[in-house]
Amino acid sequence: MADNDDCRSGPTRRDYVKFGGTVLGGGLLAGCAGGGSDATTTTSDAVSTTETDTEEATETPDTETSDGSYSVSMAPVGEVEFDAVPERALTYYPVSADAAVAFGHGDAITGIGYDKELFGNTVDYYYDALDGVEFEWEELGRVTPASNPNALDRELFYELDSDVHFLDPCLLRSPSFDWTEDEVASIAADVGPWFGNYYSRTNADPPEPCRDRYEHYTLWEYLGHIAAVFREEERYRAFRSLRDDLVARIRADLPPASERPSLAVVADTGGTFWPYDFTGDGYLWAHLRPFGMQNAFAATDAQTGSDGSYDYEAMVETAPDVVLRYWGTALGDSFRSNREEVLSNPLADEVPAFRDGRYYPSGNGMQGPIMNLFQLEMTAKQLFPERFGAWPGYGDGESYPEIPEAERLFDRERVTDIVAGEF
Repeated sequence: MADNDDCRSGPTRRDYVKFGGTVLGGGLLAGCAGGGSDATTTTSDAVSTTETDTEEATETPDTETSDGSYSVSMAPVGEVEFDAVPERALTYYPVSADAAVAFGHGDAITGIGYDKELFGNTVDYYYDALDGVEFEWEELGRVTPASNPNALDRELFYELDSDVHFLDPCLLRSPSFDWTEDEVASIAADVGPWFGNYYSRTNADPPEPCRDRYEHYTLWEYLGHIAAVFREEERYRAFRSLRDDLVARIRADLPPASERPSLAVVADTGGTFWPYDFTGDGYLWAHLRPFGMQNAFAATDAQTGSDGSYDYEAMVETAPDVVLRYWGTALGDSFRSNREEVLSNPLADEVPAFRDGRYYPSGNGMQGPIMNLFQLEMTAKQLFPERFGAWPGYGDGESYPEIPEAERLFDRERVTDIVAGEF
């Protein structure tokens, strides 16, 4: 879209949040042009147990100065200086929205990305299981025009007037959005800085000129950087401890690798299945990686279509023991009707997962602290009901189903206490 010079005719910022010299002076924004694929594939035969399942703790990247301002460093944005804790934050992806809520700054969220209902349901699905934790998304702004959720409207960034934008500037310069250097830099200077690391979602390569200064982070490393922006390192450590305890509990009770079911993670429409390689690197799979599962698609000679999809016959040949529908938790009744259609197919009895009713909704990999806890618990019950208790079904399809207290894998009250600032 064309530049709106009127938006930049006044002061460059209200001296609230400003860039450190590393960002603009280092030329990052001028060097992000070009593409970078992070598409998932199904070619890997290895089951990844690295990145790591324990995710060793790192020091919070936060430096304070004598006047009370502070800076936070993260690739690719460099060192970003804040005069005070941001009171207005754009959370384009669920990972930063959930982090803002978890770290006690949900009220700071000014806007979100893409379809509001889908975004809201992605995060809200879990909060109904927590007393006093809410995500009021209906009245939030958005930077994607309603007519095109895959685009960004630069003017909306000015209207929302956020103190920080949790969005990767390298992504904006990629072919996905194709912003110019001036468009990226003007928002940073006139409104508020960028703070995001999109390509760690699958450890993909960013656009070519960004690569010499890019770094990939695990989910909890990334969340630590977001916590540092809000000066909520103690809340972060409390959540991190809760997550590490949950993963340790899960891994201590997993069966040997040879006894684990084969797993397919898919999106599907009308009997056509698009696979995901959940054994790859990146925080997109942080809720699946601790289980050390085999990708059913990597162990089969079933042929894909020209677009990489599998038909029902290929699913018969692949024969997964469990099928998870990626992002199914946000689809509500749509997933439930789709599930009925899939399980009623004449070939369903020839696919072990469908025959046994083990076709479940899964979560979204762009997950923050609270989402990650629930999605680890959900996956444990879907994959190993005999060890962690059965997944209780779908309830109303709009929220996380009720699980008896004795069968919960983490303490809900502890989560609400951390959000409330009670450590």
